Amino acid sequence: MFERVLTKDDFEKVYPILAQSFPETEVRAKEDQLALIENECYHLYAIKDEEEKTGGVIAAWELSDDFLYIEHFATLPEKRNHGFGGKMLDLFVEWNGKNVVLEVELPEDALTRRRIGFYERHGFVWNDYPYMQPPMRKGQEPLPLRLMTKPTALDVETYERYRSAIHQNVYRYTKEDLGRVNK
Repeated sequence: MFERVLTKDDFEKVYPILAQSFPETEVRAKEDQLALIENECYHLYAIKDEEEKTGGVIAAWELSDDFLYIEHFATLPEKRNHGFGGKMLDLFVEWNGKNVVLEVELPEDALTRRRIGFYERHGFVWNDYPYMQPPMRKGQEPLPLRLMTKPTALDVETYERYRSAIHQNVYRYTKEDLGRVNK
């Protein structure tokens, strides 16, 4: 069901799913995303359907012994609203066995509320701590988001530890940069 993307050819099959599923502010430039497959903490997976065709993608970071950060999760448009994505998300979380953290947009319209509802139906919990996603590309501004976690909500100490690990490893910012982003 999950096939790790390890080569440029594999990457070329899954990157279009990321590019069409996320706004430019939430995905790296193609060459920057490709460079990540060399990082030992980053794991990019093609999600295969029952016919062994790529139907989606999960990009995740193993940042500590106790949690996994899902940076991107997307399915092809024709796979949406049929249970494929939810089933794959549940299998992935179970397969990994760690606490899971992901970022979501603020619930400002019907689409963002629907996305949050999807994650809630799959056991994720909204954490109401202010969170700023550092820019994914040079020249962009930080993006106000929230963290959702599974299986439980985070206390403030754990939230700060997870947020710091995500920012320092995923976004590769210095502590000085982090101070500016989180204000």
